Amino acid sequence: MQAHGKIVALLIGETKRNWSGTPVEEIREARSAPSYGRTVPLPSVVEVVARAIEGKDVRFRVKRYTPNLIVVEGSVDVEDIFDKAVLAVKQAILASARELMRKYDTYKDFEEEYGVFCVSEYAGRPEDLLKKMPHAVAFLKSEHELLDEKEVAQTLESSVKYGKDDLLVVDWDGAFIFNQAGQFEETINLLELGNLLLLRYRILDFELDRRLNKLARLLHAREKKLFTIFRSSGIKEVVRKIIHARSRSIIEFESMTRNVKLIGDWYSAKAFDVIEKKFHLDEWRRNIKEKFETLGDVYTMATENFSLSFQKRMDIILVIGWSILLLGWSVLLVLDIMAR
Repeated sequence: MQAHGKIVALLIGETKRNWSGTPVEEIREARSAPSYGRTVPLPSVVEVVARAIEGKDVRFRVKRYTPNLIVVEGSVDVEDIFDKAVLAVKQAILASARELMRKYDTYKDFEEEYGVFCVSEYAGRPEDLLKKMPHAVAFLKSEHELLDEKEVAQTLESSVKYGKDDLLVVDWDGAFIFNQAGQFEETINLLELGNLLLLRYRILDFELDRRLNKLARLLHAREKKLFTIFRSSGIKEVVRKIIHARSRSIIEFESMTRNVKLIGDWYSAKAFDVIEKKFHLDEWRRNIKEKFETLGDVYTMATENFSLSFQKRMDIILVIGWSILLLGWSVLLVLDIMAR
């Protein structure tokens, strides 16, 4: 059985520099519920590129999300979305997208890739079509071999239905969208948002680990130095870095979760709930919050360290002062005795 469709491959990365673009036209779809595009800030399009891949004309859009995330979206129409060659086409699109992304000076270690298989011409219930073609479900896991029946059934459980013959199936590496009206953009943007959050959580988690390790090394180095009680500048710098790291991390974290809370219509909220569970975004959030608490503990220890060091300095200065004073009186007393 053949079904006309479209492949959309998403590649998301972090740039090392700022760059600008023009706003994407607002998404308005024929749903009675409020549109996702009207509630979440939209990206900017930097450039549109057309390339020939596997004998097909592929259209690429390069989009920017503040502060420094980039999305390369490649899309192409295919005659049969269930053809086994479709997975190779998706991989070829991602390879070309990676070449485009390198122009924008991105970090190679922080990327997310995702494939969306959009089906617009089909007959019958979408879930029945997927059950008859387990090799198509394997596309969502970037697998070429057939999946076990239980694995296929578990994959289909991560789904959302809006209309009678519509269906969204979400997995870790890809998603199937069935919509006979060809309205895919809203759901693709939800999937894109999920991948953006996943990447930003990964980056923030890495940054928190890096900052915690660096601060631990600084504090340990301070403890090993001789006469540290006379040198407050190092401790002040450590405390300043802890405050900066913690405040910046909290701001980044809050900015990531703020837009998700704005998704309020039934379809968008339900679809994004499935995406969050499949991408384990709640687990990432919990892990990051735990590291925030750890960072707070380090801040407390550093400030206590600084307070104790300051008190010790004051005590030593006071002792030295009294010693000098006593020494002076002793000298005067000796001189007075000798004068007599």
